[in-house]
Amino acid sequence: MPKRAEQIAEVIQRKLNDFFIREIEFPRDSLVTITNVRVTPDLKHAILLLSILPITKTGTVLKIITKRLGQARRFLSQQLTARQCPELKLAVDDFALKNRKIEKLLADIKKPESLN
Repeated sequence: MPKRAEQIAEVIQRKLNDFFIREIEFPRDSLVTITNVRVTPDLKHAILLLSILPITKTGTVLKIITKRLGQARRFLSQQLTARQCPELKLAVDDFALKNRKIEKLLADIKKPESLN
């Protein structure tokens, strides 16, 4: 990713995390974080990778964010110094889920078999 795209991605991540905290009310006992932002080299599109905990609330949280995505883009356009604000797309960052599966597999491997 070009340096300018990396800089824009960092600003988008920081500003939209703040927006999520201040402007969007998520279900009780849920945590939503933008873990990464991928911006295309032409700066027209940005993919927001979201970490949503607990995993069972993913659908509900995505519906809430999708409804407010236009408002988030307007907020972002006021914060960016770029000529145009990238179109925002959402993706779930399933790193935590994959990490848990790997840890469980490793724990199963290390577990000594009981001798009868």
